[in-house]
Parts: sequence; structure tokens; C-alpha cells
Amino acid sequence: MSDATNHTPLLLFEAFAPFRFRQPDAAPAAEQRGRAGARYLTSSTPFVNQVVLREPARFRVLAERAQIACRPRAEWPGAAFEGRSVLFLLPSQMLGSNVATMLFIDAFIAARRPKRVGVFCARSSSDIYLRDRRITTYPLWLPEAELPGWDAVIDLGHLESRRDIDLWPVEMEGELNQAFGLEATTARYPSEARSLAKRARPSFGILPLASSPLRTLPPPVTLALADALAPLGEVTVSLNRFQRQGQLQAEALKATLPKGVRIVDGFAAIGELLRAVERFDYGIYADSGPAHMTKLCAAPGTAVYAPAPGEVLQGRFRNLALYQVPFQGPHCATPCGLAKLRKARDGRIGCMGSLGLSLEELPDLPGVRDSGVVEQLHDRPVPCLATLAADPKPLVDFVLADLKRRGMPI
Repeated sequence: MSDATNHTPLLLFEAFAPFRFRQPDAAPAAEQRGRAGARYLTSSTPFVNQVVLREPARFRVLAERAQIACRPRAEWPGAAFEGRSVLFLLPSQMLGSNVATMLFIDAFIAARRPKRVGVFCARSSSDIYLRDRRITTYPLWLPEAELPGWDAVIDLGHLESRRDIDLWPVEMEGELNQAFGLEATTARYPSEARSLAKRARPSFGILPLASSPLRTLPPPVTLALADALAPLGEVTVSLNRFQRQGQLQAEALKATLPKGVRIVDGFAAIGELLRAVERFDYGIYADSGPAHMTKLCAAPGTAVYAPAPGEVLQGRFRNLALYQVPFQGPHCATPCGLAKLRKARDGRIGCMGSLGLSLEELPDLPGVRDSGVVEQLHDRPVPCLATLAADPKPLVDFVLADLKRRGMPI
């Protein structure tokens, strides 16, 4: 067996005093404790900047680019992991990526029969892994002294580094399974939705936000969906008060939503969001992390895709009906593949359609978040979403038809 080193950046630090910390949006079970005199590895830049570097009396950085031995990418398919301890180094805290990794780990455990499995630096996604007691979860750091207890360390960054998901997404569960020569397992995570609950007043969730304004559903779309669903059951619009998009959408909707429709302005932890997704009888989702979360609980609903190709992102899963926003403009058509806004050479931020430029003329991602851009795109969405906002009826009709198909009397 040969060894490679980690592609995901790691920092090694030493603690001079006992300490404990929990990712702010993770459950209490994600809290970690450290002891004086021990050394720790982390890939969390926010933890390093906000804790380690701010308290030089308690911590010392030993190596900014720490290297650990990892199993080479070429050996993943044929390596014997039965009866061995396998630790996965996670390169991303994106919810969708970690949902896919969770699904992959289920297939890995079933096929390779390891003695134990762990994930390192799950960060904001820790609550996803904490649902499975078979998985040892290190949310923010790994004690260096525990590293020898793992027979194999696999840095999934060796796989993710080859992706360019800002320009075109990948079906991550399938890609991970292919990298290890596995087939998806469906006993815990079936591809089809659970049956729609037979209730007099079913619960509907509308989750219009995505991490980028490029994929967030405009307020007129949220309102049209709420108007259509309110007569059929209890409707909750799930937003995020810590996200500027969430604040703007709440301001736009609060005086216009039908009576009885509830706005939830955030969840204290990712696990609470996951439980809310699981409890909804039916949800309507932007192209976002919560849409991926439905794969973990077979939740029925509709996912709305504009720039991204929904067939790629949903993979084997058919629990969500797929609505691809139809749009054809002079500079782009859906799906164009963009996951994030782009920056033109003159500093303007947007997409091909909103800036009237080709992809080749949008070489960079914006370096910093700009609340002004978020507010601009809230008022004037990118063209594909503006078309949807101008006429949300086809989407509403699609949702109602899907509810009828699933057995709800409409």
C-alpha cells in the first residue's frame, strides 16, 4: 500500500488549556472538548480565525499546511476495508455535498463492512452525520493522538478537487459510489417518496431560499404557492433571518400572505431544519440544501430548478417532482449550469442573462459577499427567475397536479 497526502487544507494547533466549542448552527451533541498539551488538526477556517488565532494564550499554530497520510485515490475501488477503521476527511460543508456523502457512507458500510467509520470536519453539516450512530463524527477538529487509531484516512477532497460545480453540477452520490465501485443502497434511503399523509389539513412547507440569489425563488413565486396551498392545509414559509435574502423576502411577504400562513424565520441548528423537512407532508423547495435533505427522509414535494439541471442534482431520487423553469434568452437558456453569481471584468456581478455577456466574459467569482447585489437581485431577479416571477401559474399548476397524482383530492 502506498500513501498520498491530504488535498483538503489542514492546520495543526496545540492547546495550552482545556477548551470546548460547538459549531453555532449544530446541535449540542456536536460539542467537542479538548485538553491542555494536546495537538489537533482542523480544516475549519472560521474556527481557526475566530478561536485559535484570537486566543494566543490558549492556542499555538504549529503548521498552517499540515500533511497526513491518506489512501491514494487510485486505490479506493480495490482496497480491502473489511474489519478496518476508515476515516473520511470532508472537504466541504455544503449541505448537498454532505447529504450525498451520508448516502455514500451507507453504501460503503453495507458493501465494505468496515469495523467503524468516521467523518472529520463535518462543521455545519455535523447534525446530518450525528443521525447515524454507526458514524463517529468529528465536527471541527481531530486530536492528532487519535489519528493512528484509524487504519485508513480517505480525503474526499481528492475527488471534489476535480469538480467545477460552479459551472455545472455533478450527481455527487453517484460519483462517490463510482469512485469506490459501489452500488447505492435503498433500504435506509429509498429513491421514491413516502406516501402522502391522509389528513384533513396536511402540512405544506415552502422553502424558497438558496445560498445564492441566482437560485432563490422570488417573493411573487412564494406568494402564489402560498395562495394556492392555503385552502388545502397548513402552510409554513421557511426563511432565514440571518441571511439577507431571508430578511428581504420576509419584508416582502409579511403583509401579503394569506391568513393563517406562518413564517418561520430560521432554525437554531441544521438538525432542526432537517426535522422540519421530515415533518412536512409536502414541500416546495428552491434548488438548495433542504431539497437535498429530503433524500434522507423520503419526503415528498417539488423542487424548482432554474440555472441548474434538476435531473443531475436529483440523481436516483424521485421523491421530489422536478420543475425546470423554462427560459430562453439572447445570452442563455435554462439550464445554464451556473451555481453561483459571476463577476465581469468591469466589476459587475450577475449571470450571462442579467449582464448581457457570454460565460467567457465572466471569468471570476465575486471575492466577497455584497449585500447590495443581494438587494438588487431581490428587486430585479436574473432573467429566468424574473420570468417565473412574472407568471408563476405554470409552477402552481404543476404542484397541484403533482399533489393530485400522489392522491390528494384537489
